[in-house]
Amino acid sequence: MATSDSAAQRNASLQSFVTSLGANAVARLYSGSRPAGPGSAATGTLLATLTFGSTNILDANGGSAGSVSGGVLTTGGYTQTTGSHVAGTPGYIRWLTSGGTAVRDTDVSSSAVAGNVQFTGTVATGVAITGAITYTDGNA
Repeated sequence: MATSDSAAQRNASLQSFVTSLGANAVARLYSGSRPAGPGSAATGTLLATLTFGSTNILDANGGSAGSVSGGVLTTGGYTQTTGSHVAGTPGYIRWLTSGGTAVRDTDVSSSAVAGNVQFTGTVATGVAITGAITYTDGNA
């Protein structure tokens, strides 16, 4: 049975996700299809690793502050090591705690599709990823 939650419920779900990740969370962008779940081994090629703020992924961390509003999570700033970027198109993002525990795998889309992270373009070798990452709750 399909469900549809209010914006307040979707916001609460996304805020819980932010809390689960905690301080200095990490997002790894991979090519290919997302695996069965965060307990499974990552699949595809690791394209880039982003590290978020010292409190949570809404921190500015050298960029602009993020937010949870209208069932959409917009991340704050992040740091990255561009020398480790590998060229490719992200298929999914694996979200991890600072200790390396995988919390969630999320499909990547070039548009704001419910349940996906919006990411326009590709990762280029040695080029910084810019802009916020937006994640729309799955049942918007």
